Amino acid sequence: MKKLLILASLCLFFQTSFTQTIGFQFKISKPYCVFNFLEAAMYKHNTSSTLQQFIDEKTKGDKDFSKLINDFATIRLDYQFKRDQIPANRRHTRTTYDLIDIALVNSATIPEFRDRIIGILPNSDLQKLIAIMQAAEVHYDRIIWKDSEAKLKEQLAALEKYAPQCSESFTKINRFYNSFWLPEVPFVVALYPIPGKSGNSTATPHANSLCVGVLTDETDHVGRIGVVLHEMCHVLYDEQPADFEHTLESYFAENKSPYSQFASNFFDEGLATALGNGWAYKYLSGELDPSPWYDNEYINGFGKALYPMVEEYISSNKQIDQEFVNKAIDLFGKTFPNSITNYGILLNRLAIYCDAETSAELDEAMNGVGKYFQMTNRNLSSPILDPISVDYLKNDDKTQFVIVDRDQAATCKELKKIFPELSKVKMVPNKIYCFFDSKKRPVIILVATDKANLEILLKEMSTKKYFDQTKIMQ
Repeated sequence: MKKLLILASLCLFFQTSFTQTIGFQFKISKPYCVFNFLEAAMYKHNTSSTLQQFIDEKTKGDKDFSKLINDFATIRLDYQFKRDQIPANRRHTRTTYDLIDIALVNSATIPEFRDRIIGILPNSDLQKLIAIMQAAEVHYDRIIWKDSEAKLKEQLAALEKYAPQCSESFTKINRFYNSFWLPEVPFVVALYPIPGKSGNSTATPHANSLCVGVLTDETDHVGRIGVVLHEMCHVLYDEQPADFEHTLESYFAENKSPYSQFASNFFDEGLATALGNGWAYKYLSGELDPSPWYDNEYINGFGKALYPMVEEYISSNKQIDQEFVNKAIDLFGKTFPNSITNYGILLNRLAIYCDAETSAELDEAMNGVGKYFQMTNRNLSSPILDPISVDYLKNDDKTQFVIVDRDQAATCKELKKIFPELSKVKMVPNKIYCFFDSKKRPVIILVATDKANLEILLKEMSTKKYFDQTKIMQ
């Protein structure tokens, strides 16, 4: 009898794991809203362009506000740490920025936020950040909060009605990903307002904290829930066990298609789009969303191509396997046959090198590229000729993207030593150089004499879309 009871308990355990449900909590965090307001005002990557323009219009000529934003830009928030057990192609590098966002989402006041992140930033930077946020809150209240608070609460009430369906979706999607989640930990969805009925909104995942921009007058609540679940998918992809991540990476490595690496680069975003904006939207509404699912042609195209296969796997209660990966690679090649020389695809997963001297300059470099290209997986290294940067230039497997905007002659001379493909090329300023190196890695080098010319080169890449493989200087 005792043995039978133990067996029954084990069966119950596996059944519970298999049917795991997770709570979803929708909330408004004023500290996060103020922080996002500051980031949007400095045109930070992954902030709403609609909100950026709104802030610009309301603060034009305000010197005090401009100084506040300039001071905010000098604070470094993204000290990085590495998880060695995670494959290099996956998100093995994490940052304190996630910890700061999690603390913001879970704080009701700015002083509470300060107490939550003690030890993450140097105390001098923490004091400066808190002073800036407290000063910014006055501007935020006047520009956005007084007209948006009530509307945001209405949006909150409309969205939290979908919490049970979100939990049901989690169970199915978590099974598909073969991911692991702590059953006691809910997903916390923090909303921030973007004034208006239409425009651009953004969302970012930070462990169990999903930060989602909401247009204050929008009515497509199912679509917004699709965005919430899209972000949840990124978290579940990151929380796959390390051994399973290595298994998935081996599936891509074993596939001999020239599109294998590109499909791998877009796999996370493609799946999140197919699941959150495709499958979940239909699960909630009974029909597919007829509008674009993602504001990026490659992610939108790959997500829609993956959708039928994703739907089949979930309905069959199947997990991602080698057959799924091989079919995904084939779908990517058929959807984007010219992807091998497509700047937009090459820059989705990249290592950026520049000669920035401050965190503000690093942000400026990242935002400059982000203005023209979607960067899902990116590392930033400075200065270019630092030994650590040189090691990455020689060995990192991502697209190597080098911005030479100072000390051009000396830097180009050293780059020729690293990349023999450049040995016979006369490198001149304000040009784009592209090639595949001996390891078949895409290498893109921009030599610009100043910020204005760098902007011109980035715009040229965006306009042309493709580089010519028959020459290095484009």
